[in-house]
Amino acid sequence: MTRWAPEETDTMAAIAAEAIAQVGTNRTVIGVDGQSGTDLERVAAALVAGFEQHGVQAMAAAAPSASADELRSGVVAPFRSTGEGPGVLVVHGHGLLDQGVRGLWRWSLWVEREEGRLERRADVKIAASAVLDVTDPEHPRREWNDAC
Repeated sequence: MTRWAPEETDTMAAIAAEAIAQVGTNRTVIGVDGQSGTDLERVAAALVAGFEQHGVQAMAAAAPSASADELRSGVVAPFRSTGEGPGVLVVHGHGLLDQGVRGLWRWSLWVEREEGRLERRADVKIAASAVLDVTDPEHPRREWNDAC
C-alpha cells in the first residue's frame, strides 16, 4: 500500500510559513545545513520558492565557508544593509550549524536522509529550528525533533 506524501512545494511552503510565524521576514537570514551528501542547494532553492508562495521576496546563497567572521562580513552584513522591509536570505552550506556559527541565523534548517541516520549529529539537530528528511527528495518530510 502506497502512502500519500506531500509534494516538495507543499512541504517547503509549510516550512516557510513556520519560519515567517516564528521570526518574520524583515531582512531575515536563514541557515541551511545538513548531513554530508544532502543536496542543500536544492533545499535552499525550494525554501526560497516556499517563501515566494507566501508573497515574501527571498533568495538563496551558497556559504563561501563555515567561518563565522567570513559569513558575517561577506554574506549576512551586506544582505542586512541592502535595504529595509521584507526579505529573506537562505544561506546553505555544511557547517552552518556548528558551534560559533549558528548564532548568525534567525532561523535554521537541518537536512538529513534515512541513510546514515545513526550517524546524525545530535548537537546540530538540537540547534536547528526545524529538521527536514529528504530521503525522498520529491516528497521531503518535516521531522519533529522533540523529546516527547
